[in-house]
Amino acid sequence: MASINGKTETLCIFGHPVAHSKSPAMHNALFDALGINAAYLPYAPEPENFAQAIQGFKAMKFHGANVTIPYKTEFFNADGTARLVDELSEISKFTGSVNTLYWKDGIIGGTLCGTTTDPYGCVRNLEENEVDPSNKKIALLGNGGAAKAIAYTLVEQHNELTIVCRSRDKGEALADGLNQVFTNKAPKVEVAIFAEFAGISANFDIIINATSVGMSPNIDASPITDECLHKGQVVCDIVYTPPHTKLLQMAEAKGCKIVTGEGMLVHQGLESFKKWFPKETENKTNEELTAIMRKGMQG
Repeated sequence: MASINGKTETLCIFGHPVAHSKSPAMHNALFDALGINAAYLPYAPEPENFAQAIQGFKAMKFHGANVTIPYKTEFFNADGTARLVDELSEISKFTGSVNTLYWKDGIIGGTLCGTTTDPYGCVRNLEENEVDPSNKKIALLGNGGAAKAIAYTLVEQHNELTIVCRSRDKGEALADGLNQVFTNKAPKVEVAIFAEFAGISANFDIIINATSVGMSPNIDASPITDECLHKGQVVCDIVYTPPHTKLLQMAEAKGCKIVTGEGMLVHQGLESFKKWFPKETENKTNEELTAIMRKGMQG
């Protein structure tokens, strides 16, 4: 943003509120480092004006956008078809969520697409911590929106996934949906309830908490007890405030490898950036790019 001129591309994040977002700092740092003439700004349209804001985005031919709470679900009609955008990705259709707007084939003003990079943030975070999240036995704690999105990517990578939740019926609904999407392409998704998890927990290579249990201010809470944790397992928590949750503290004490949730924000942002600027990032490693983004977040 050092030199805004007539050729500067505009990108943004839509949310309400949005002043707290770290996305502008992350993306503007990348623009500066990669020599991209663009600026990324936060916008907080009132809910009743959100559809008009997207029309303005199209009319002004913004280069791209992120979308955060409460607008991620605003891109779907009652029957699940696309609203406000021209196309939805398969993962957005499944999760009912959009966090990234981009133009198909990079043609600004052409076909506007909606997708979500949120769940890939979890996978990339594991990879960055030298954990291969493919062809593993994984227990995913939770069956809410975050769990639904992350589950999609884990099954996509051919993991043996078990959804662990309080309600078996809700867990089976999610598992059935995944099994229908990935018919014959991945192992069947299984379901367990929290009450029985201690008896089977030793079977898993990776345990991922996709609930909000343990998030500040409830920092003394954990979705599972320490008897569910076993030396040598990888335990990942998507909660990043605090960075070292009660679950991760217990896991570390048991000799597990832990992965904090802090990296998820950066990696989902990078996946969005690659949608907008594929050529500018194709010869850069994730490590190089995320280092720039983290430095930008720190000021």
